[in-house]
Amino acid sequence: MVALHGFPDTWRTWDRIFSGLVASGYRVIVPALRGYQPSGIARSGDYSVPRLAGDLRELLDHEGLQKANVIGHDWGASTAYAMAALWPQRVERMATLAIPPLAVAPTGLRERMARPHNLYLGLGPVSDWLLRQRNFREIRRLYRLWSPHFNVGQPHLEHVLEALRPAERSRAAVDYYRLGGTGQQAAEIAVPLSVPTLVLFGSDEPAVRRKSFEGATAVLGEGSRVLMLDGVGHWPHLEAPERCLSEITSFFDHSAAQVAQHHNRQQICPDHG
Repeated sequence: MVALHGFPDTWRTWDRIFSGLVASGYRVIVPALRGYQPSGIARSGDYSVPRLAGDLRELLDHEGLQKANVIGHDWGASTAYAMAALWPQRVERMATLAIPPLAVAPTGLRERMARPHNLYLGLGPVSDWLLRQRNFREIRRLYRLWSPHFNVGQPHLEHVLEALRPAERSRAAVDYYRLGGTGQQAAEIAVPLSVPTLVLFGSDEPAVRRKSFEGATAVLGEGSRVLMLDGVGHWPHLEAPERCLSEITSFFDHSAAQVAQHHNRQQICPDHG
């Protein structure tokens, strides 16, 4: 299993459910996305979602894995969707948090008004300057705005700020917003998917996003589920870790059992010539 973080966050975002996933029998790989410590800065400057999916594919190759379950939050969710679009044979099942499938993700004016960071964080050095003001005050504001009922906790927040403090790290993080929708394969990732997917999102998400989540199952693989968590915002795995852990492991285990039953049925079917 590979678990992918988002923004503003780090690979440590999975700490609250990591031990539960391991206890459920999963080997869990928790990489840092390109540009985030301790991963390297992209020499090419490419932080597009298709490139992030390529990183995931290369990680599986490096680990000798033909396919894997993938969990993704925020940019990590977008990466998981892109991987399932470009290389579906490499993804067993997915659990995505807080981001609807790219085929139904809102991109219009209402989305920009509800989440204006998609605009003002896409301005390169100007966005980086804004993000770093007053010891990253904007990061603290985004946690409060996106998850209004969640007390993030100082240790987690300090870890995020420390990871972004080197100038090249904060610049890489904002460059996702400038370059995320670019790349040669950008048009190929906003498509219906065949991979069984569990989509978790919070009731505190803006109405425009909640509407897109409602249409998610139409563009996901057979057996997919979409679940809204009451009183939860943009970080379901931090705000409701026990519920997320239960839903993810149950979905993955059930999906695996269905696949096994299908294979067994195939094996015992008589040959009618």
